[in-house]
Amino acid sequence: MGRNSTPESPTVAVSKISEKGVVQIPFEVRTRLGLEPGTKMILVVKDDLIVLQKAESLFERREPSGLMDRLRSVFTRLPIKDLEA
Repeated sequence: MGRNSTPESPTVAVSKISEKGVVQIPFEVRTRLGLEPGTKMILVVKDDLIVLQKAESLFERREPSGLMDRLRSVFTRLPIKDLEA
């Protein structure tokens, strides 16, 4: 977490895609989320936005539809089009 981050505040980091299509998740983000090598991630794509979620977080809840509810709550706080559009 950055010096001005709290557990509730968003962490913003920049990364770039390698020639092989690999995107490195910055150390600060990996640490905050407890991401380790081999962690499976779910990618959700809407228009030009990509959201990553730890797969184990979703499967632990056993509510796949809960992911969409959670994404809607995140998207409503961002200046983007409605998720259902």
